[in-house]
Amino acid sequence: MAEEKPKKKSFDYKLLSHADKLQMVLEQLLGLEETMFMHNINMLDKDHSEYNAWLATRKEIEIEIMRLRTIFEKLGGNWELVQNEQEVNEYGEPI
Repeated sequence: MAEEKPKKKSFDYKLLSHADKLQMVLEQLLGLEETMFMHNINMLDKDHSEYNAWLATRKEIEIEIMRLRTIFEKLGGNWELVQNEQEVNEYGEPI
């Protein structure tokens, strides 16, 4: 019979709720998407001497975005709810 490996103990968060964790991942994603947008605004021509470095940085940012998207989804995050959020004023009324 194969021996079962003991399960790793996970850290027990006492103050962070599940919603807090999702929000933190979304905030990191927002920052990375802003970084990607600004990086793409400064796109270099393929003949530019720094193009390969620019492209490598773009790929690094994209990999990190995809990693965080995966984490968000594994935490049960719902893209439809995020994309359908409506802006509200201080009274919770739609703007």
